[in-house]
Amino acid sequence: MTGRIPLIVANWKTNKKVAEVYDFLQEIQGKLPDPKRVRVGIAAQDIYLHEMVKQSQELDIPVAVISENLHWADEGSYTGETSPAALADIGVSGSIVGHYERRKMFKETNGSVGLKVTAALRNELIPIVAIAEDTTRYNPDDEDMAPLTEIAVGLAGVDKQRAENIVVAYEPAWAIGASETPSLEVIEHSARVIRQSLAILFTQEVADKIRIQYGGSVTPENSKEILGLADIDGLLIGRASLEPAAFLQMVNDAIEG
Repeated sequence: MTGRIPLIVANWKTNKKVAEVYDFLQEIQGKLPDPKRVRVGIAAQDIYLHEMVKQSQELDIPVAVISENLHWADEGSYTGETSPAALADIGVSGSIVGHYERRKMFKETNGSVGLKVTAALRNELIPIVAIAEDTTRYNPDDEDMAPLTEIAVGLAGVDKQRAENIVVAYEPAWAIGASETPSLEVIEHSARVIRQSLAILFTQEVADKIRIQYGGSVTPENSKEILGLADIDGLLIGRASLEPAAFLQMVNDAIEG
């Protein structure tokens, strides 16, 4: 993985109530690997984030608490939104930005994603930028692949000095919440296209430092093979991350991958 530390992130979406959150943290206490080998994050509903930060510190759990969304403004008249500055203030480490479900159900655009990425970086939050575009239509023999639209627009305004802190999560839309994943060849090809696109925006040196996750029907049965791909540096896990044992298995797969 050329020095890139794998990042395994649970995306709980709108699942779990407060007692379940605490039970999960207790279940993984003392069972996560050294963060120098694998970094672990949990993305949860905003109402739990502050308490999760406190509990992970009290239980000495090396887990990054992550928001599932954020606004692009640090403050102002934006009823119902969550300030990136407020997230940083309570100890949140990062945020998922532009998930396909946000794009589809809440009409987020590449432009708004770009604003949110910039806001996250401005507040020293790690943006996990979700990319759902079908990259399989690109010719794998074409070395001059055009940048993906979602990357080109969503990351166009990002300062190159901060770009290496971005994480890109490739989640083909049709695989989210489904029972099938793309072939390993398609996943690796897509990740390679993404890295080539990042190199066009930020230079190859920066692109080689950016972690690319795979997401979309990740399970304990397929995680190890996916993590073994050269350009995949972690996982963004939905449904399979709700059970502590399954999640821990996929975290440990990252050590071997």
